[in-house]
Amino acid sequence: MKYIITATAMLIATQASAAEPYGVWQTITDETGAHLLVNVHPCETDEAKLCGTIAEVVNSDNPAANDLINRPIFWDLEPAEENHWDNGTVFDVPSGKEYNSRVILGKTALRVEGCVATFCDGQNWKRPKE
Repeated sequence: MKYIITATAMLIATQASAAEPYGVWQTITDETGAHLLVNVHPCETDEAKLCGTIAEVVNSDNPAANDLINRPIFWDLEPAEENHWDNGTVFDVPSGKEYNSRVILGKTALRVEGCVATFCDGQNWKRPKE
């Protein structure tokens, strides 16, 4: 019986940690084969808010790409409901522009969106393969 309880507790703990937005996420791969690895974490100024920082630029031939490392890609997202953060800002790397943002955590993806007025568009990020 002790082993069943322990196994059940481990399964619940694993499922709970899988539902966390924190950790490294991979952006979509662009037409050149490049993508970003983004570290998602609580914001330093307010740990209740969600932030993302570029950790690595992968497969980019652009020498300026390394300047993106440690740059915030989204910040100050407030918890709106379970697995949903809103009212933050996102940096669009290709355009260099900032937009209102929201982030939604799904079962296997992190949906990161930039919004202008009521129109939103974004990407579904995946956990990188080890």
